[in-house]
Amino acid sequence: MRVGSRRRASALAAAVAVGLLPVVSGCQVGPAPPGPAEIRSGPPPWDAPRDAVSYIEKAGFERLPLDFSGPAPYTVKVAVTVDGNAIQIPAGIGVDRVRAEQAAIHTHATDGVVYVEAKTKAERPTLKQFFELWGVRYDGKCLGDACSSVTVRVNGQPAAWDTKLSRESLIQVEATG
Repeated sequence: MRVGSRRRASALAAAVAVGLLPVVSGCQVGPAPPGPAEIRSGPPPWDAPRDAVSYIEKAGFERLPLDFSGPAPYTVKVAVTVDGNAIQIPAGIGVDRVRAEQAAIHTHATDGVVYVEAKTKAERPTLKQFFELWGVRYDGKCLGDACSSVTVRVNGQPAAWDTKLSRESLIQVEATG
């Protein structure tokens, strides 16, 4: 290649690079901003939300690093049935792997075990907050689209629909539509 051709090629490459600079510098670094938390009111099954950050904030939790473990972590077993059918509780509720953050309550597997890793011993998350993290409509009357009745039992005893997640308890939620 002749010297003049090299200069023109270099000048062309520089012009292209300068022209692309605004495009490249406008690219986002890191994960996209979280979408809004959308509470589902349809029938099960309900997956764990992929973008958990907005659900963590909606449920009123602080965003914690994935490796966080509170001063007195414990577990709770949650079992859900709708119209007599057992509903699988998915892994990853309250966990945002993209941003490496989690809520004080979250699931690791599909076994119904909920991990409570609150920042203080006095903090006691509620069942209502768990369903908010899951992104499922839940109140004293409805669970998803099942709105005839909702009953809650803790260790076999009747409990309020927004009961606290007590250490080593079994919480059963039964809904009929």
